[in-house]
Amino acid sequence: MDYFTRSTIIAPLTRIRRERLLPGGGEVIAKIGQEVAPTLTVARMAGKMNFEIVPACKLLRISPEELSKRLLVRRGDTVKMGARLVDKGGFGRKGLDSPVDGTLYAVVNGRLVFQQTAQYIELRALAKGRVVNRIANRGVVLEINGSRIQAIWDSGKEGFGVIHTTAATADAPFAAAQLEDDVNNRILVTGKITQADVLEQAEQAGVSGLIAGSIAAHLLPVAMAASYPVFVTDGIGEQGMLPQVFQLLQQSEARHVALFNSPPNQSGIRPEIVIPLEAVPGADLPSAGRPLVVGQSVRIVRRPFDNQVGVVVNLRKRAQMTPIGSRAYGADIKLSDGQVVFAPIANLDAII
Repeated sequence: MDYFTRSTIIAPLTRIRRERLLPGGGEVIAKIGQEVAPTLTVARMAGKMNFEIVPACKLLRISPEELSKRLLVRRGDTVKMGARLVDKGGFGRKGLDSPVDGTLYAVVNGRLVFQQTAQYIELRALAKGRVVNRIANRGVVLEINGSRIQAIWDSGKEGFGVIHTTAATADAPFAAAQLEDDVNNRILVTGKITQADVLEQAEQAGVSGLIAGSIAAHLLPVAMAASYPVFVTDGIGEQGMLPQVFQLLQQSEARHVALFNSPPNQSGIRPEIVIPLEAVPGADLPSAGRPLVVGQSVRIVRRPFDNQVGVVVNLRKRAQMTPIGSRAYGADIKLSDGQVVFAPIANLDAII
């Protein structure tokens, strides 16, 4: 019997494929085969259209008929803020200037309706890589060589920057003392987030992002309100960061890192931490759909051994009795201290 369980990719060196998609239809700029930098715009789309209504007749105290005679612009004309819209029309009378950049959309009952000039939403690559596919009107698929860590949660924002590990250990709480160095434009690595005020202090210090092992549940809204991205690698609570993940991030000190969030309109895509590196022959895309095997590294995700890492030493062919009195299929796991414990398949997260 094959056992399939959830999995988390923690790969020091692999080949990564990541879609970069606009939230709606737009223009794809990057070409297949093009090498991209983190700041390069790969696709863009027009922003939300806004309309501004200028009550010209009311402001000038004139009739719609007189407005039509003194109006200096026509429907479809594009104007800049401050441009003259309505002529003075004689001595002692006032003119009218445009309060916005935009296009005259309509003149209705003495009101000038302007469609404001749309701003573009630009989609950046976030990481050094190569475009291997274009998705019509939506974006591109990037291929990146480097380290890849799948996260558990993100605050809904993306970013890139330089890694700076501020915590001494994988379970150290994020504290104000970790902001004493120059952290401006850095993506910080810490063990766990347990206080709201340090998230606010990090914003004032100008950090570009924050990677933590865990975050207290009541702080999720605070993290989502921050202007910088917050990524959580292990879970909601106070368990800290998996030692393997902490060590990989520590070894990547001062390297560039990209934080790809989990798109709200795309199910099944997890947030990822990607550290671009030079390509190495043989690095390939890891497969997350493999059955559990003896020798596989796993993380136990529920009590009494939650967040402990071990190796599968035996796959049970029959359901076993659990401490809560139910029977479940599972595996014997050898923990780092040498202890061998049974864990149901539902409690395991395979580390790939």
